[in-house]
Amino acid sequence: MKKIILGISASIAAYKACDLIRLFVKGGDSVHVAVTENALNLVAPLTLETLSGNPVYSDSFSMERREMGHIELKSDADLFLVAPATANIIGKFACGIADDLLSTTYLSVECPVMVAPAMNPAMYRHPAVKENIDRLKSRGVVIIEPEKGLVACGDEGYGKLADIEIIYREAVNVLKRK
Repeated sequence: MKKIILGISASIAAYKACDLIRLFVKGGDSVHVAVTENALNLVAPLTLETLSGNPVYSDSFSMERREMGHIELKSDADLFLVAPATANIIGKFACGIADDLLSTTYLSVECPVMVAPAMNPAMYRHPAVKENIDRLKSRGVVIIEPEKGLVACGDEGYGKLADIEIIYREAVNVLKRK
């Protein structure tokens, strides 16, 4: 059984992470979900906990459990996958900004990291986003490129979260190389 940390940032595609959790659990993996505070506006913690069978982490310091979430999460992790990854979280990762649980976890993990961007096509094309993605790639982060299609706001182009099955297969391949 592999330990997967699944990060979810505040993209409208956050609901698709539920299907990703199901695939990992069905494959026998242990999924530990870390979300940004804003992602909780898009997908309910109860849903994520029910599907993963584990608590959902959103605070760097949980006073309820008296632990530092990013440190507990990173222990024995086999993969850190963020799907969907917004321009904001990609920028934080690229610049080493650690101001929430998800970005702090990124800086603390010592396992393979994968990022699946999902955002408006104009944002995805922006030079700053491209530079941040290139910076992550240069550090060994696997980027699962978004698909071309219609996004929630009605715009069309590259920025749509890659198909969940593709993300899952890519993750399984990375895990096999570990």
